[in-house]
Amino acid sequence: MLRNCILVLVMLASVVGGILIGNIEPEIDEAGFKNAQSAQFKDLSGNWRKLSDWDGAYRIVNFWATWCPPCLEEIPLFISLHEEFSDINMTFIGIAVDDITRVRDFVMTNKVNYPILIGSGDALRISEILGNQRSGLPFTVFLSPTGDLIDTHSGVVPASKIRDFASKIR
Repeated sequence: MLRNCILVLVMLASVVGGILIGNIEPEIDEAGFKNAQSAQFKDLSGNWRKLSDWDGAYRIVNFWATWCPPCLEEIPLFISLHEEFSDINMTFIGIAVDDITRVRDFVMTNKVNYPILIGSGDALRISEILGNQRSGLPFTVFLSPTGDLIDTHSGVVPASKIRDFASKIR
C-alpha cells in the first residue's frame, strides 16, 4: 500500500514537473537565431535559398517530413491559407527534413503552392536554433518581415492560430 502511494506520488511529481518545464519559455540566442536564417537549403529546382531571402514579408516557416503523419495533416491547411491570404505580405515556407525525391513527388501530387526547401538533418538542427526544444516535427516558426521571432508552435498548427497571425498583419 505504502509502495503504491509512493509510486503514485513520484508519477504525479514527474507529470507536474514535465508540465512546468514544458511551459518555460525557451531562451533563444539572438545571434544564433539571426544566423540560422542565413542557413542555405536547396529548393526543388536545385537553387540555394535561405529564410532571409524572404525578408520584408511575414513568414510562417514549417519544418516537416513526408514520413510524419501530423505534418501531412497540416499541409492541406497551409495550401488553403496560403491562397486565402495571398493578398497580404505573408508567405508560408516549408523546410522538409526528408529526401528530395519523396518531397518533390509529394509537392506535385498535393499541389503545394508555397516555397519548399530541402534540409535533411541540417534542417532539424536549424529548427532547434529557432526554438524547437523537443526536436520534433512538425515545428512552425512565425517571423516578422525583419526576421524577428513572433511565435513558435510544436505539433499541428490550428487554423485559428494562423488566422489570428494573418489578422494582425491586415
